[in-house]
Amino acid sequence: MVINKNITLILFPVLILVAVLNTISEPDPNFHIYLLFGQSNMAGGAAGQYDGEGTQNVEACDCDTNPRVKVLAWGDCNRTSYPCPHMTINRTHDQWYTAFPPFHNCHEGIGPADAFAKVLLDSIKQDITIGFVPCALSGQAIRVFEKDSYANIDDHTRPKRGHTSLENNAYGWMVDRCRIAQESGVIKGILFHQGESDIGDQSWPGKVKGIIDNLKSDLGLWDSIPFIAGELRYDTQGAHNPIVNKLPDLIPNCAVASADGLEVRARRIDGTQDIYHFSTKGTKEFGCRYAEKFLELADEEYVPRITVNTNKMISIKKHDASFMDHGATIYSLDGRVITTVKNLSDKSSLNKLVTGNVYLVKSGKHNAVQVIPFVKKK
Repeated sequence: MVINKNITLILFPVLILVAVLNTISEPDPNFHIYLLFGQSNMAGGAAGQYDGEGTQNVEACDCDTNPRVKVLAWGDCNRTSYPCPHMTINRTHDQWYTAFPPFHNCHEGIGPADAFAKVLLDSIKQDITIGFVPCALSGQAIRVFEKDSYANIDDHTRPKRGHTSLENNAYGWMVDRCRIAQESGVIKGILFHQGESDIGDQSWPGKVKGIIDNLKSDLGLWDSIPFIAGELRYDTQGAHNPIVNKLPDLIPNCAVASADGLEVRARRIDGTQDIYHFSTKGTKEFGCRYAEKFLELADEEYVPRITVNTNKMISIKKHDASFMDHGATIYSLDGRVITTVKNLSDKSSLNKLVTGNVYLVKSGKHNAVQVIPFVKKK
């Protein structure tokens, strides 16, 4: 009897410790994580130092921090943020930080994930935190991301990790980072923009599918995890867009964010022509389009939405007059059409909206799509 009591006394605190450790190690289901990969337009290649636009398209809100948006540091960095010159980036690779641009390489700027996060914050329930795993590598062809390819990564875009930098095996690096993220939360989607280095390659969609299939297998992801790809510039790289638009036929629960009408940059700061990149303004709108497509694919059970009381409607956020003077389609948070209005400046039209969960707005102007926080709680 004494022995049994002693065993109990010994085992009880051990069991308690095991239970506590198991609780600590469980990933938080309300920490929603998104993998970012591709090349410079995803990484934030719209940095003012490259396109000569300075900070004219960077607003104070672009540099706001929110503890509900985290980033897993792309590499080691200790320098001033170019798009947010009043902020210092002090990050160590593979550690979580409250996010502000850049999400990727120290010297880059605002990528589509910035606006994507802001749109989601206005859509999802307030107990959900967003996390990004940035893995884009500027200027790299799709072969760099293929499993077991070990293609060389260009010096200018190698993530710094202590005294070393990543020279190859981008796929393995990406998987390792996602596994680190999965210790804390749940991967809910993949955002992808790449193709400028593979223009016209008809085998490109199959290569992208191969990468996504391997990621799903190696990370234990649902086959139906939302995957959003983005089109390339229409004016100079548009020949690749029909190829990009083949992806939804190959990859389950896949959508393509349109680049039609996005503002682009014509020249770099050194005066040379730029045929690849969107401007900062265009990139921010692109992020909204990525969010629109994601919200269409992800139902409310997968990503719980804010319940909006339309009896407490407030005015639409400030937009340019040309947008306000055109008709629009109003969507619910899960992407269903609720109604249309002839003029967003007409308050009487807006007052007719009584259905809850209003969020997405698609403008009729030049067939452009914009996503704005339309109704907010008081």
